[in-house]
Amino acid sequence: MEILAFFKLIRWKNLLLIIYIQVLLKFLVFTSFNISTNLSLIQFIVLLISTILITSAGYIINDIYDLNSDLINKPKKVIVSKQFSIAKAQQLYFFLNTLGIILGIGLSLNIEKPSYSFIFIGASLLLYYYSKKFKSKPLIGNLIVSFLIAISILVLYFFDINKTVQSFNQQLVINVILILSFFAFSINFIREIVKDIEDVNGDNSLNMKTLPILIGEARSKKIASLFCVIPLSLLLYIILNFSETYKYTALYLVVFTVIPLLYVALKLQTITLKKEFKKVSLFLKIIMFLGINTLILFSLNN
Repeated sequence: MEILAFFKLIRWKNLLLIIYIQVLLKFLVFTSFNISTNLSLIQFIVLLISTILITSAGYIINDIYDLNSDLINKPKKVIVSKQFSIAKAQQLYFFLNTLGIILGIGLSLNIEKPSYSFIFIGASLLLYYYSKKFKSKPLIGNLIVSFLIAISILVLYFFDINKTVQSFNQQLVINVILILSFFAFSINFIREIVKDIEDVNGDNSLNMKTLPILIGEARSKKIASLFCVIPLSLLLYIILNFSETYKYTALYLVVFTVIPLLYVALKLQTITLKKEFKKVSLFLKIIMFLGINTLILFSLNN
């Protein structure tokens, strides 16, 4: 039971999504487009493990600082204090975070890019201060989490792509990574606002200053709905500019990302019940997963 609780604590499904993205990029996209890369298989695994460990630690420290709010918002899902003591959770955080940073620094030194160490140190610090301080601030916490999601994709661009090589395919794949990271950032930012609306009761009881608490649920819904325009505009730009070359990819995007996002934008205007916000949050995660799967069609169409 403790092992199952640990996997729930570190949000194993979210971690699998990070692994899935990086594996798709490394072994499908890069291979299909003959991209010149820097990392060996072992180095790539070290990068992936480091990313997963630091992210896992971030989830743990968030649950520690968010304990009182979670006891109100989702008492049945609380793990810290019920299945793991706070002290045990702190020990797990310290161990995973330290190991993740050490592996990241070691990899940076191994590829002779010592400045890249700050990616791992910075991500760790952001996750800590997000949980301790910034989560209770309007929009700042949402932006930090979304930014870190984007970094988990961009990290492969920094470490693995050989930037000394200049070719059409190389630039195309770089653009794809940038677009994918921005798409993930946008979807997650909307989802974070939706989650804040869902958690408003517990957050309010602790005097937190999230967006729904400051401006109200109705206005927050409108803002979340409005932000859907950003990923929609990005997707429509891709479809209009690449539909001739990648027609199946464009069709996939219309059916599995554009239409669902339009649905979310409209749905946010009408929902009121807490369980409906939870469904929208899950739906946004599914949209992000479906958007990531565009990489498969994109690579096969090459």
